[in-house]
Parts: sequence; C-alpha cells; structure tokens
Amino acid sequence: MQAGPFIPSNAFSSLIVGGLIKINDVQVPLTLSKTISKPGKPLLATVEAFANPGGLPPVRPPSKLPPPGNLCLHVSLEPERLGYGRVGSVYPLRIDDSNQYTLPSLVIKVAARRRYDDLAREAWFYEEMEDIQGVAIARCYWFFTAEIEQNSEVLDWAESDADYHEEVDVGDEDIDVGDEDSESEDDGDSDDTWNRYAWTDSDNLVMEEFSWEVVVQRNDEREKLREERRDKRARILKAARADPASVRNCSDKTFLSVLVLERLGDVMPIGVPLEALKPDLHEIYSDMGRFGIEHIDIRWRNILAAPATDQSIVCPYHGHRHQWRVVDFDRSRKSNHLHSRIETSSSYGFASY
Repeated sequence: MQAGPFIPSNAFSSLIVGGLIKINDVQVPLTLSKTISKPGKPLLATVEAFANPGGLPPVRPPSKLPPPGNLCLHVSLEPERLGYGRVGSVYPLRIDDSNQYTLPSLVIKVAARRRYDDLAREAWFYEEMEDIQGVAIARCYWFFTAEIEQNSEVLDWAESDADYHEEVDVGDEDIDVGDEDSESEDDGDSDDTWNRYAWTDSDNLVMEEFSWEVVVQRNDEREKLREERRDKRARILKAARADPASVRNCSDKTFLSVLVLERLGDVMPIGVPLEALKPDLHEIYSDMGRFGIEHIDIRWRNILAAPATDQSIVCPYHGHRHQWRVVDFDRSRKSNHLHSRIETSSSYGFASY
C-alpha cells in the first residue's frame, strides 16, 4: 500500500484484468466497464412500534465523492484464491499501473455463474454505506461487468460447474436449483409484489400509500410466492435428475461481473475467547444500523481484521478506529427497523461466539 490519501473510489470507469479468462486455451485480458448496481429490496417491520417514525428506512446520505472519473485500472489476478462462497470467489490483485494511483492493496470478487444479480446487489450495499467504507466495511472500488464470448473459460466457472454436476449426482438435497433466500429474478419477489416501492434517481426509498395493513398483506403475498417457488424448484429438481446439463444451460448468461475491494486481514478467529473483541464488533454493526442495514449473514468468515498497514478512518460515531471490517452483503436488507432493534438483532447474532 502506498502512502498518502487514496484515489477516490469512483475514479475508475473501466477495469482491465489479466488472468481471469481464457479463449481457446489462451489467457487474454478482459476489459470490464463500471455498471449500475442493483438495489436490495426493503425489510419492513410488521409491528409499528419497531419501525422508524414514518415507517421508512433511513435515507442514503449525500455522497461525499467527487464527480465520477474516467480512468482505467490495469490489474492481474494472483493465483492464490483467498476465499469463496455462494456468490463467488475472491482473489488478490496485482496493480499493474500502481505508480499512477495511490491505492490500498486490492482483491477482486468474481461472481460465480448465475450470481450476477447477487453481486450487483452486494455492490449496492457498499454504495449505500459509503460513509463507513474504510471505517466498518471495506473500501469498494466499484462494480464492473463485461459480456464475454460463449467459448470463454472463466476462472472458477469450470470448477463450479463440476461441483454443480457432482451435487446433482449426489442426491436431491444437494442440487443447486436456486437458494431459498436468494433474490434472483424468479425468487418470488417480482416487481408486481413490490409495486408500491420505487427507487428514485438518488437511490432513496420512497413509499406510496404506506400502511401497516399493506406490509402484513405483502408478507402474506411473499410467503405464497415462496411456496410457488418451492414448487418450481421441485420441478427443476426432477429435470436435473434426468438431464443435469439442461438446468445449467437454461440459466447461464454470457455476462461476467466483479467487485473490486480493499484487501483486509485475517478472518475473525474461532475457538478462542472473543469477549475482548465483542465491543468493537457491536459498534461496527451499530454503525451499519444507522444506515438501516441489517447484515443478515453474521458469521466468523464475514468479519475480517482491518488491514495491517492501515489508513483506517476514525469512526465518526465512536471516535476511534475499529479493528474489524464486515464483508458479504448479498443477503443484506435495507430496513425500516429502529436503530436499537437492529443493534439488538446483531447482538443475537454474536450470541454463539
């Protein structure tokens, strides 16, 4: 990491990555463009006493970033995978033009096949929490996408496809036909279901004709649609047993998406007393709660140490630098719950540590 202030996170409009794809068995650089993220759907309290006054989630604060830049960042993947999960894999990056920019060490999160929307949603949460990037969450250098040729071999996609077929062969419970909690296009959260909610040009949630009766009705509708989706999963499962490739081929797109993030330290340790760490973790989740963000996926591997050589920002709410950073927001929700309720929910999440 270089000394001095970092270049603004919106300075890059494009990204050239080496080591990510092959065409006809030859590695080729891939150019990706900055892309608009996808807003997460709201999580609304069904009890009025638990909600913010007016029933709305907190409004996103105005961005403090300068106007977007038009620079291109040249990077190459390092071969060692740092982590992987439901949405994709994380690799360290070598910055090929590092003399031009002041940047922290970076990683790239590469979306798995069928996970474009999930990574786009995660990018939106980083944007939503711009004020605590480098404070409680990693700095995010934006979301990039590219359309790739059908004959492209994407790093990890062959492995994930092999795992996919193996899961199909193992048994019904392991077949990947879509997550119950995923917010993919067919997950039961259709635009018709949420047509009272709209995202304005400034990405702030607005609500028309809000009432608690509507919220309860929507939850009932959502459960009905989830039941329909479970039936659809059962049909896909039956087709997968007969022809596993047919399920994969019907859902594939020729788009690749990545998220560029600040590289963090080690994951939170497990199997050791964590009482000394909990106050800092509670403060971090409190920071996120001020934006109405409920992480949902609280677990040890989603909490990483702040960078060892650090330019962490002093927390504006607690007056000191946090030791940890939270990652993985693809399951997160923008909530209208009271800040105190979000803090309490996070406390339950730490109960097992």
